Amino acid sequence: MNPREALLGQQEERLLEVQLACPDITRVCDLARAFIDLVRNCRGAFVLAWTARRSWTLADR
Repeated sequence: MNPREALLGQQEERLLEVQLACPDITRVCDLARAFIDLVRNCRGAFVLAWTARRSWTLADR
């Protein structure tokens, strides 16, 4: 997944269109970005807690 700031103008516009059309896509992007942040910043110890919290949040929908 590319960082949002690495997207070209047309790519960023298209992502916004898709996110507006499907709020679930927005949620998935947010989850992916949060997970990538955990991995990139070596916070592996938090992965299990993060996964449990996200699973609970998604099941609530």
